[in-house]
Amino acid sequence: MQTSHAQWDDAADWYDQNMGETGDRLNSGIIRPLILDMLGDLHGKKVLDAGCGSGYVTAELAINAEKVTGTDFSANFIALCKKKYADRVNLDFTEHDITSPFPFDDTSFDAIICKMVLQYVPNIHTFVTETVRLLKDRGELVVVVDHPFRAAYFNAQSEDGPEDSLSSNRPRTKIGLWGETELTWYARTTSSYIQPFIDAGLQLTELCEPLEQTDSNNPIPFSVLALKFTK
Repeated sequence: MQTSHAQWDDAADWYDQNMGETGDRLNSGIIRPLILDMLGDLHGKKVLDAGCGSGYVTAELAINAEKVTGTDFSANFIALCKKKYADRVNLDFTEHDITSPFPFDDTSFDAIICKMVLQYVPNIHTFVTETVRLLKDRGELVVVVDHPFRAAYFNAQSEDGPEDSLSSNRPRTKIGLWGETELTWYARTTSSYIQPFIDAGLQLTELCEPLEQTDSNNPIPFSVLALKFTK
């Protein structure tokens, strides 16, 4: 099995082709507009996109924000973003793994987003404490992840049986990114995505669980869990 770094590095160009500048069906229809709505007016604000991927959301945030910084642990994604958005003066990209402390000063950002990343992270503790450090007073954090009910569904199909707890923190694999790439992921409950941030001092101010429309080719609705915290 490839490491997570290798899985995402190898998928960078393919991911960018499928996402484009507005996202695939799920991202353009649900995730992207949800993030923009939760963040609200970004004029004069500094924003961190932690786990920016191909950077299409990062670039859109920079249309109104004073400055946006995108980070990703994949060197290929960061190289791709730097090339695509070289002419954007208020947009920069830095290679960084969110399981490690960020290379930024305290209270550097008015807002932080983390889109469809934490389900691929073995431990979110460092990210939790770092968001508290990096946010200004009254700063906001928006987190979007695969909905935990999907983890429960995949767990029910597992040969490991019910004793394989959703909170075991055991690495699992799935075929993702339009059925092309094996990805390592970690199952979590809803509370395990919320409580660590509350314990660290953030306030949960919004929770949303939108469902994707189903059809004959997509009989199981895809849903995300979107959380907004305020410092």
